[in-house]
Amino acid sequence: MPELVTHAFSAYFLGYHRWFRPVRWIFYFAVLLPDLLSRPLYILRPQWVGYTVAVHTPIFAFGVCLLLAELFAASIRNRVRWALLSGCALHFLLDLFQRHLESGYIWLFPFSWESFEIGLFWPEAPLRLVPIWIGLMILFELIWWQRQKRLESGQVGMGGQ
Repeated sequence: MPELVTHAFSAYFLGYHRWFRPVRWIFYFAVLLPDLLSRPLYILRPQWVGYTVAVHTPIFAFGVCLLLAELFAASIRNRVRWALLSGCALHFLLDLFQRHLESGYIWLFPFSWESFEIGLFWPEAPLRLVPIWIGLMILFELIWWQRQKRLESGQVGMGGQ
């Protein structure tokens, strides 16, 4: 899996789309959710690897997303549900591109125990890019903050009024 910073970075720019803006923190959380569900279990009990593999599957994440969405008010539940599902889908999309020494993720669990991966990079490869991801996020936040500050003060962008 790409590490959590790469997953977060992938969601970061999508989270600023106007559809995601009201629920972007939920979307960010959902991008990390499959790893947050499976990794602590694997770290605490490595001998339960069969269970942790099953927890890091689309069907399990789908069920958790549907359950979590029910915790929100009915007025925003549908948007939260889609933010959760979209975040998990983005997570699994990124995981699909990595390669493994042994079998990879079991995408169609419980219907199949077969693994499939595109295999473009090793799981630890994105770690070298973490400083760049963090720097770009900080830069983007500064630009966003400056833009919001100008809009609140009544200044208009380069086109005039």
